[in-house]
Amino acid sequence: MEKRKYRRSIWTYVSLLLLAFAVAGSINKYLISGEHAFGVSPDVPWGALISGYVFFAVAATGTGLVGSLGHVFRIRKFEVLSKRALLASILLLLAAFIVLAVELSNPFKMVYLLLSPNLSSPILWMGVFYGFYLVLLFGEFFFTMKDNHKAATGIAYVSLVVKLSAIINLGRVFGFTTTRSFWDGYYYPAYMVVSAVVSGAAVLTIIHYLSGKESLGSSQNAQGKDLARTLSQILAGGLLVFALFQAIKVGTSLGSGNQAVAQAAQALISGPMAVPFWLMEVLVGIVAPLLILYRSKFSSPGLSFWAGILTMLGLLFSRLDFVYAGQVVPLQITDAAAKAVHVFNAYAPTWSEWSLIMGAVGLIILVFDYAESKLSLDSHY
Repeated sequence: MEKRKYRRSIWTYVSLLLLAFAVAGSINKYLISGEHAFGVSPDVPWGALISGYVFFAVAATGTGLVGSLGHVFRIRKFEVLSKRALLASILLLLAAFIVLAVELSNPFKMVYLLLSPNLSSPILWMGVFYGFYLVLLFGEFFFTMKDNHKAATGIAYVSLVVKLSAIINLGRVFGFTTTRSFWDGYYYPAYMVVSAVVSGAAVLTIIHYLSGKESLGSSQNAQGKDLARTLSQILAGGLLVFALFQAIKVGTSLGSGNQAVAQAAQALISGPMAVPFWLMEVLVGIVAPLLILYRSKFSSPGLSFWAGILTMLGLLFSRLDFVYAGQVVPLQITDAAAKAVHVFNAYAPTWSEWSLIMGAVGLIILVFDYAESKLSLDSHY
């Protein structure tokens, strides 16, 4: 393999700043404030780091799903992104595991989970599926880099089944939490699949634009723009379906006879989560990207890049909203009490929680930027 020198870029320094922020947050967590560094409480035990885990895990799955259009479904235009899609999926999933390990405080709890498994627990299968998916990603990436497409394609077929199982099961982790009425049911497994496609399209739109400026020569510009257009269309279609899913969920919850569900939806649209919901999740994460994509007629890779950035930012807040929404109504409130007064559990992410999520983003950028310089990630049509 050709040896290349690592070239520092603006992304190198951005990633190092984000990692420095994460180090500061870790110092605050482990050496200064302890458990008080995070905003969680007995009333809201799952906070921003659980949201961050979901954000990265879903993005890893979605990037793999959209990327599989090349390896699995043999759509030729997507094959140019195969190596980068696999690398991005690996880094996103590693980031998810890192964030989850910090949330658990003691990573050896994962070992205990494996040694004393409850086979009926979706949380156990979440670890099994995503752990197996990570192994498959490494194998597929290795054989793709070696240009052993027969072996890579074989792994890709198995990986497709595993990643679909993983994302559906991730929805079951929340959907089978019967004590949290807002999560309970079959909505979130389907929601996870839809949001995974949105995440994957957004991630690959960003990657294609940033890598395409250097890796796509003049003879490939037409094909590169065609791929950018297709990714933009997948992103727009996914956002429309995602918006429909969210509207149905909020609408049916508001009219629910279960007051805990109705109260959670009310908290989302006009309570403590209203600003992040309407401003970040709806306006920044759905409306703005759709306007950008439709106004550009899907023909501007640069504008599609910004639509992808806004989509991922909105999805991060969407994860924060849905995790908090499931816990915002106190468990002990009865229907009669809920009708009489709105009582919500308080939660706000601390700077330490934000630092660890941003640090995970920085790690992804740094390693991906390094790989771009050192590895041959270009595939040819």
